[in-house]
Amino acid sequence: MTDDVLLTQGNGAFEWTERHYQNLATKQKLVDSLFVNDWDAFAETVTDDVKLIEPDALPFGGTYVGIAGFKEAWAKIPQVSHKTTAIATLHTYMTANPDHLWVELDCKMTRNDNGESMDRIVMEKFEFKGGKISAIILYWDNIPADLK
Repeated sequence: MTDDVLLTQGNGAFEWTERHYQNLATKQKLVDSLFVNDWDAFAETVTDDVKLIEPDALPFGGTYVGIAGFKEAWAKIPQVSHKTTAIATLHTYMTANPDHLWVELDCKMTRNDNGESMDRIVMEKFEFKGGKISAIILYWDNIPADLK
């Protein structure tokens, strides 16, 4: 391995800025509003063209745009795939770019097709523009090939 390859990995610690803290608070407000279906509070946290991007391998995979898109995905997931029974945040990762943060989630779900429990680690990347969330991109660990 050459030194130039290592330079691209972990450039060391960085100082959190006020924008880091503001974006983290905005992300938490979005999560809080989403789980009580407070779409007015949700709207205050996102850009008009916010994107929710789910892995294509999922039955609800694709890109959902705007609040209408979020509502569509929020209703579609338990209809076509699974019901989430618990979500625990394992870690929140800030980056040197305050407009990107990652959340590692431990998700417990029940499959619609066979009733089996399914535990997965899901990563969410939050992107911000102007202090509002402009995208949430989800990455799933080990998507079952037969998930319905």
